[in-house]
Parts: sequence; structure tokens; C-alpha cells
Amino acid sequence: MIDHALRKLRDDPRLAELAASAFDFDVDRAAHCHVEPVRLASGGPLTAVAGDDTGGTYFVCADGCVLHADSEGGACLIGTSVDEALEVVVGLADWGAFADLTPGDGAQRILARKAEVEEEIREHYGIDDEREELLAGLGLPRRTPMELVGMLHRALMRTEPDHVLLNARELNAYRFLHDHDDLPPLWEYLGVDAGGFAEPAAQPAATWTRPALAQGRTEAVRVALIRRLDAIEMNQSLLGIPGAPGQLDTSPLRELAEEFEHLGDLPQALRAQHLYTALQDTPQERAAARSIRDRLAERVRRAPQVPVAG
Repeated sequence: MIDHALRKLRDDPRLAELAASAFDFDVDRAAHCHVEPVRLASGGPLTAVAGDDTGGTYFVCADGCVLHADSEGGACLIGTSVDEALEVVVGLADWGAFADLTPGDGAQRILARKAEVEEEIREHYGIDDEREELLAGLGLPRRTPMELVGMLHRALMRTEPDHVLLNARELNAYRFLHDHDDLPPLWEYLGVDAGGFAEPAAQPAATWTRPALAQGRTEAVRVALIRRLDAIEMNQSLLGIPGAPGQLDTSPLRELAEEFEHLGDLPQALRAQHLYTALQDTPQERAAARSIRDRLAERVRRAPQVPVAG
């Protein structure tokens, strides 16, 4: 889905230069690969339309939303269309500096932040005349900073669960690009006590995945499972058995593999089973775990490939 303003950027070298130099939205960088292959957890297509000078990439999703992925494993939506994303990028130079704000913060705080951010930018680049020329050339409206913060905030809040980005090789999820107090609590959305996720072994996965799946919350369940597996992969002490130093209860990993398989996400099931296998203590346990792992691996090899963006 290509929006009106993006077509103009691609067709007009002057507008493209303004967007790239003053607002770090460089359509020429779309031809370069992202720092690593990525895909959506939901499996939908991604189209790179621009990049920034720190190695980040702007992707358009199947529904037209624009997802920004940085070069250090963070990602979030910044607009529900390319035109809207460009309004945010141009209207809020260095838009990431506004990601912790909401319309509820009020005009005084938003305007103070804008003044602070743009004062720093003007030490290196012109943005005022450039903004006016770019907005006029792209046919975009001139919105107040409060309106733009509201647009950015609404886009950010739509990131999870449908637009979560994964490293396509390791399958771990990108973190939400900006810590935001108003990020919808996924565990509450699923009807799960958040405390159950501070300690992955505290709650069997099926007790909350099956009811949520029955309500059609497939992507919310998928993201919750992926985040839970990411946490264990990064910190295996989460599997520690209370009162038994050095011992691990690996059953949550097997539960995760089963839940991913039930969900139909075989690559993530294989990822969980692979870690489960690696943590088994006895030859018999490792052999049994390897048998399941190999079965999953064969199913993954036969399965259709998920779209990957380089």
C-alpha cells in the first residue's frame, strides 16, 4: 500500500532530500537491507520504504501501518498509514523524543519538549523552512504538536499484539521501542495475573492460553508466549526451583513448546523445544527431548515459509 506522500517523495528529488536531511526519513535507504532479517510475529508481509541514519528502517505492514525498527532491537508503530507517519516524522522532528508523551500531558509540556528538541536540531540542521516546504510539497496538513503527539500515541498503542517484530533467525521479539506507561498490559488483556509472568514457572501456560484462544485472541497469545520464552532464554534462572540452588524446572519450556504447537507456530515450538533439550540432565531425558525436537524440525522444514524482510 503506497500512500500519496510517499509517491511524491519517490518522484521528487528535492522533497526526498529535505525528508532525508532534515527529518531523517530517507527513501533511498529502503533499497538497503535492515541490519538483520526480520518478520512480523503474525506472519504478515513487510515492505521497507525508508531508513534513517542510525540503521533503523521504516516498514509498511499489510494493513498500511508504518512500523519503525531501530538497529538495536526496538520497534513500534508510528502511524496508521505512510501519510500519517510522515506527518509525525516531519511535524515532530526527532519523533522518538516525544514517544513518552500523551495528549493528557497538556500543551505546556508538549510545547516545551518541542522547543527543547528543535533547539538541539537547529544547531546542526535547518528545519523550519524545510518543514514548510516539505509539508506543502507532500500535500500534508499542518497540525499542532498536540495533535501530532496524539497521532503518535495512538499508533504506539496499536503495536502489540498485531505488529510485534521478530528477528527472523533467532525468532526473539523486538522490544517495544519506547517504555511507555500507557502500553496496554498484555497480561491483563488476556485475563492473567501479571505476577505469573515475573516467574515463568508460576502458572501453567494452558490455563490462560486456551481461554484466550477460544475468544479469538490468537496474536495476543502468541506475543505473550514469545515474550515469556524470550525472558527464559535470556535468564534461565527464572526456571530455578525455590530452595534448590542450581536446579532448574524445565517443564515450562516443554509447556511453551506444546502451546506454540497448538497455536500452529512450529518455528517457535521448535525454539522452545531446542532450549528444553539443551537443559536436560540425563541421557534418557535428552534422547526423549531430541526425538520431539527432531519431529518438530522436520515439520518446520515442510511448512510454508513466512515472509521475511531483509
